Amino acid sequence: MLRTKLLKRIEIERLMDLKIDYAFKQLFGTEKNKEITVVFLNAILQQTGWSQIKDITFINTEAGGEYVDDKKSRLDILVRTETNERINVEIQFTNKYDMIKRSIYYWSGVYRQALQKSMYYTALNPVISINILNFNLFDQTGRFHTTESIS
Repeated sequence: MLRTKLLKRIEIERLMDLKIDYAFKQLFGTEKNKEITVVFLNAILQQTGWSQIKDITFINTEAGGEYVDDKKSRLDILVRTETNERINVEIQFTNKYDMIKRSIYYWSGVYRQALQKSMYYTALNPVISINILNFNLFDQTGRFHTTESIS
């Protein structure tokens, strides 16, 4: 009872800052919160005409490192939909990591990963990159297809 009263007096913003990678991953990147993640992704994708997601599977977020000297990366959230599309969600609070190149690098790695020996290129499924940024990137993306959503 006392705990409930205390939580009602604390503003939700003070409990968890979702702009921090760790907090974002804890809410949206775990199996126990899968339903929240599906609702979140559908809210974003409905604005693009993409079909509704019914279920997802979380995928290992370690990328790269095929060879000893390769750069290794850790994606924020990577899921596979029931129709085998993969969605990479990245959150970035500051503009200091060359986000355009980074996003293309992550996207291409996820796209390439799905192709195995003796598979045809037609077997490759779509990969969707969702970048949640706390800065304006659109003046830098004249040569790319983008969908902007501001709430």
